[in-house]
Amino acid sequence: MKAIYTVDQVTSDISTAWFAPVESQKEIETQVESLIQGGYIAWALRERREILVYSVDRRYRVLLHAIATYSRIRGIFIGFFPAEKDKLSDGSLQALSLLLRNAANAMESLEYIAMFQHQNTELQTKVDEKVGELRRRDQQLLNAQKMDAIATLAGGVAHQYNNALSILMGNIELIKLGVVGGKEPGKYIERIEGVAYRMRELTAKLLAYAHGGKYLPQKIAIEALLGRVLDDVKKNLNGRIEIVVTLPVDNCSVRVDVIQMQMALSAIVTNATEALPSGGHIHIHGEIVPSQQLPQDTKLEVAPGEYIVLQISDNGQGMDERALQHIFEPFFTTKFEGRGLSMAAAYGIVKNHSGAICVESKVGRGTTVQVFLPSANT
Repeated sequence: MKAIYTVDQVTSDISTAWFAPVESQKEIETQVESLIQGGYIAWALRERREILVYSVDRRYRVLLHAIATYSRIRGIFIGFFPAEKDKLSDGSLQALSLLLRNAANAMESLEYIAMFQHQNTELQTKVDEKVGELRRRDQQLLNAQKMDAIATLAGGVAHQYNNALSILMGNIELIKLGVVGGKEPGKYIERIEGVAYRMRELTAKLLAYAHGGKYLPQKIAIEALLGRVLDDVKKNLNGRIEIVVTLPVDNCSVRVDVIQMQMALSAIVTNATEALPSGGHIHIHGEIVPSQQLPQDTKLEVAPGEYIVLQISDNGQGMDERALQHIFEPFFTTKFEGRGLSMAAAYGIVKNHSGAICVESKVGRGTTVQVFLPSANT
């Protein structure tokens, strides 16, 4: 040790220790060197308890005490006191041992702290690298999903318009032939008119999906809005599907573009009826809920306030996880390709009305669609 501690006075209690004065350092270094040469220090470290020996010139008694924890040695304490003081009190030695063990524990703790901080820094670096990699992969996956959705949208639109153009071009040719042959072109024009209306509806759905289009919001009772929807849907229902509607007793209203919202709700209810090819039940339930009580995922999408929650449930075939992940993509369907925008348009319309929409489904257990719309009661 370069710094040697000395004890001038040893009484029943160990008194203050200090660094040796400069003029004593050479003598102390000589004494320590002799202790090393004689093997006393090595002996003291092995014994792990204090030992007393004479200095090389026999002027001093030397106390050697390991500075150690239970696991390892951290250093050694060397204390000099007059040779005529041939005994140290047990209390003094116990106090010294306790002091040195605490010092060793403190040094070991500092070493462990430094080690843990280093490991923590390395671990944090690795975590940051993994998080960055996961974010990059998530972004890549999101981009891939967007590209798939865009590709599906483009394919569906092209398919729909190609079919319409085929009908238009065919009927135009028939009109030409009819005019030449002196036939009445009225029925061909009716066919063209029907196709034009379908394409106008498709365009409206595309605008709704793309969060565009013109909206004419007006206040309407939810009961009246649902009445219009069900009047249209029931025209194509068979008697094996039962629709039950339960709404709040208080008249609850929303401020929406009636045509657009009617189209969105009709798409949802129509999907429910198509999930019941052999018949079944559809339950439409409404209630007024403050935003604090909405599902956690939905809270992130809507502003604070009161919401009217419409829940459309069926006991039909249900959907698997893959179908749920793609449910709001345009032209995605579990039935056949090129069906239309349907839930994609419903999603766009509801979002445009500052609302939210979510779907829960399990194979064989039916499907539940929840639509959250800001209440217009207040």
